[in-house]
Amino acid sequence: MKLAAACVLIAAAGTPAAAEPSGLAPAVLEVPALPQSLSGGAGRPDADAVQHASAATVLYLNRCKGGCVVHKAALDDARTHSSTIPMGSATDYTLSEFAWGDDKWNAFMQCMREVYSPYAVTITDVQPAPGVAYNEGIVAGIDSEVGWSAGGVAPITSDCSPYSYVISYTFANSFGADSTLFTCAVAAQETGHAFGLDHSFSYPDGRSACTDPMSYRGDCGGQRFFRNEAATCGEYEPRQCRCGATQNTHLKLLSVLGAGTPITTPPVVTINAPAAGAQIGNGTAVVATASAQRGIKTVELYLNGYLWTQVPGVAWGANGQPESGYSLVIPNDVPDGVIDIVVKAKDDIEATTATETLTVTKGAPCADASTCLAGQRCDAGRCLWDPPVGELGDPCDYPQFCKNGVCTGTATETRCTQECIPNSVGTCPDGFTCLNTSATEGLCWPSDQIEDPGCCSTGNAAAAQTGLLALGLALVLRRRRSR
Repeated sequence: MKLAAACVLIAAAGTPAAAEPSGLAPAVLEVPALPQSLSGGAGRPDADAVQHASAATVLYLNRCKGGCVVHKAALDDARTHSSTIPMGSATDYTLSEFAWGDDKWNAFMQCMREVYSPYAVTITDVQPAPGVAYNEGIVAGIDSEVGWSAGGVAPITSDCSPYSYVISYTFANSFGADSTLFTCAVAAQETGHAFGLDHSFSYPDGRSACTDPMSYRGDCGGQRFFRNEAATCGEYEPRQCRCGATQNTHLKLLSVLGAGTPITTPPVVTINAPAAGAQIGNGTAVVATASAQRGIKTVELYLNGYLWTQVPGVAWGANGQPESGYSLVIPNDVPDGVIDIVVKAKDDIEATTATETLTVTKGAPCADASTCLAGQRCDAGRCLWDPPVGELGDPCDYPQFCKNGVCTGTATETRCTQECIPNSVGTCPDGFTCLNTSATEGLCWPSDQIEDPGCCSTGNAAAAQTGLLALGLALVLRRRRSR
C-alpha cells in the first residue's frame, strides 16, 4: 500500500538524519528534556501481501524482543516486515529491544489499552495469527537505527482512510525509563494515523488540543486521550484538516472501529457545601469537588431532578487536570421549597457520576403549585417538574416539558424545537425546516406548519422567521441562562 505522507515526531532541535524520501512530511512535537526514540517491529510473513483498505481491529505493539528487522520497501506490509519509513541505502534495518524492562512495558500497555478502550480494537503485544488483519506499532529502538532523528514516525493517508498492515514507529529507547505517559502519547499518535487521524491543534474556544495524542502541542501534561471535541488541525499553527474543517478524533475512531468499553476511571464527585438540612437563600453556592482520569468536561447542578446550571471543567496544566473544586450558584428564580440537590460530573465521552441526594430548604416549603414555576407541581413541599416527554414538534407550554428543553413559537402557538444552522442541509430532521433566529442560528419548526397563519409568514424559511421567533428566542436565551 503506497501512502501519501508520514507523521514524524522530532526532538526540539531534531531534523531527519537524511534527506526525506518523496511523500514524507515531517511533523514535530517538542518536549524539552525528553529525547525521542524509535522502535521497529517484525510482522509475521503472509503469502497474501495484498493490502486491505479497511480498518484493522487489532493493534499489535511490538517491543522487539531480541531486536527486530524491517525491510525498506515501496509498500507497507507488517506481515512481511516491509516498511516505507527507513531512510538510507540499506535494505534491512535492525531495531534494538525495548530497553526499560517488563514493568515499564506493562505500564505502557495498560496506558494504550486505556486510551483505545472506547473503541472496538484489540490492543496486544502478541503477534497476531495469520489471516488476522492488524496494524503494528513498533515501540523500541532509537531513531538513528532507521535513519531518522525523531521521536516517532508513521505513514499517513491523504484521504483519512483507515488501513491494515501499516507499521508505525515510537522510538521508546530514547525517552528514558520514566516516560511511560510520553511514550504512550507518541505511540497513540503514530498508530492513530493508520485509522485516518490528522494532527489536532486547538478547539473553537481557543484551548490547546494538547490533551489529545494527535496534537504536537506540549502545553499541558497528564495522560492524553482521543477527545470528543471538534478541533482545528495543524502542527505549529492551525490549518484546515485533511478531510474537513475540523476533526473529532473520538468520533472518527468510533466511526472506523465501532464502540468498545471504556476502562478509564469514571468521574468522582462529592458535595462539600451546603450541609444536609441547611436553610439556604438566594445566591447560595453548591460547592463540589470532582476529578476523572480523562478529566472533567462539565459539572452539573440538578435541583429536584432538573438541570439548572453547569460549569466547565478546570483547565489542564503541566500535570494534567487535578482534582478541583467547583462552585455552582443556585439561580435566584429557583422557587422556595424543599430542594433535593444532586451534582453530576461528566468526562468528554459522557461517563457520568452523580452524588448522593442532599436535601436543603429555601424559604418555606411549598403548600401548592401557586408558588412554583410554570408547569411545576408541589409535592411534599417541593416544586418540581415531571420528567420531560415532549418530542420535537409537539405542542408545549414550557421548556421543561420538552426532552431537549426548548419550547418556542408565537404568542398563540409554541412547540418543542431544537437549534439548527440556517441554510445547512441535515441540521433538522425530515419534516422540519430550520428557521433563522440570526444569520448563523436557527430553530427547527414543522415544515407543514410554516404556512399556518397563526404561526409564520409564507414563503422561504428565512422570511418565515419574522412572525415565529420573537418569543422563541427569548425562551432559548432563558434556557441557556438557567442551565
